[in-house]
Amino acid sequence: MGAFKAVAFDYDGTLFDTRPAIVHSIQRTFENAGRPVPPLEDIVRTIASGAALPDTFLILDRVLRQQPATLQDRIKTYRAIYLAEGMPLLNPFAGVHNVLRQLRDDCIKCIVISNKGIAAIERSLAIADLTSFIDMVLADAPGMPRKPDPRLLTDHVLPKFAGLRNQDILMVGDTEADIHFAKATGMACCWAAYGFGDAERCRALKPEYEIAGIEELPAIIASPA
Repeated sequence: MGAFKAVAFDYDGTLFDTRPAIVHSIQRTFENAGRPVPPLEDIVRTIASGAALPDTFLILDRVLRQQPATLQDRIKTYRAIYLAEGMPLLNPFAGVHNVLRQLRDDCIKCIVISNKGIAAIERSLAIADLTSFIDMVLADAPGMPRKPDPRLLTDHVLPKFAGLRNQDILMVGDTEADIHFAKATGMACCWAAYGFGDAERCRALKPEYEIAGIEELPAIIASPA
């Protein structure tokens, strides 16, 4: 019997290589607002932290030493640009389709938990023919808490899956936000080293597992409890 009955996947940098789409959409959002575009290295560093979109804009405003613009307007603009121009720039990481199919065949529940807007996630899963492998998607929406808030697990995941406990779920993610979320909920964490997170900062948080590619995940899931 394996150690885990479910896997909670982050999305950006874990299932999909979305960095080109995110960088492009952030740059275009600043341009659209007539504001200076933050340096690329600061955009990449902010993405690596796993910050939610509102926090991303606030962080980049501080980088530019500018007064924050209206967040809701920029979030709306960003998401429109992402859907129109960013989607062609993203792809699932190599091996994602095979791993998700294997987990489904092994009766492992697969959940996506992300601070990203839900429309972009659901559209990309459909385009990549991955929707059928995912049992639940939790993403940024009105009233929905964001990682690392443990209510994502306690109020939304566990009530949906009868008998599932936090110790039955493996959190797989690439940033500090994912590891903090796992720690806050009592889930074991597998750090996706191939993603966007800062290696030194993520390893310092001591996730229980680390993978260099998603194809390494099934062996962890199948390990004895």
